[in-house]
Amino acid sequence: MRASCRFHAPNSPRRSQRGIAALEFSLTLIMLLMFICGVLGFGALFWMQQQLASASADGARAAVFARFSGQADAPSAACSAAMSAFSPGSGVACAAFSAPCDWAGSEGQQANCATVAMTYDTQSWPLLATLQGLIAALPGVGRNWIPTRLHSQAVVQISQGAP
Repeated sequence: MRASCRFHAPNSPRRSQRGIAALEFSLTLIMLLMFICGVLGFGALFWMQQQLASASADGARAAVFARFSGQADAPSAACSAAMSAFSPGSGVACAAFSAPCDWAGSEGQQANCATVAMTYDTQSWPLLATLQGLIAALPGVGRNWIPTRLHSQAVVQISQGAP
C-alpha cells in the first residue's frame, strides 16, 4: 500500500489561506470579550446605583421612624439603617443631616427634613478598574466613560412644624 503525499505549490491559493481562520477567530474573540466586559462593568454600575438608591430610601424611612419614636438623633439612626445593606469594608459612605425643608409644613410653619446621602467611589472596584484599562486601550477614546463616584440622596419630611 502506497501512502499518498499531497504537495502544494508554495504560491497556491490553499497555502496562502493557512492560519486565516485562527486569525479571524482571535480577532472576533477579542471583540467579544471586550463587549462582555463592557456589559458586565456597566451592569455592575447600574446594580450599585440601585443599591445606593435603595439604601438611602431605607435610611430616610428609618429617620422618620426614629423621629416619631422619640429618638433625638434621627440622622445617626438613618445612616446606621442605610449602611446595614453594605459590608463594613465596602467603600460606601453615608451622610445624614436634618435641615429645614424647602417647603412649608402644616399651617405654613417651617417643616424639618432629613437628608440621607450615600456615595460610592468606583475606583475601589477591581472589575471597573479593569474595564477602564480596556477602554483606555481603544484608540481615540478617553477614560471618562465610567463615573468616578456614584451618589444617591433621599429627602424626607420628619416634622410638620416646630416641635
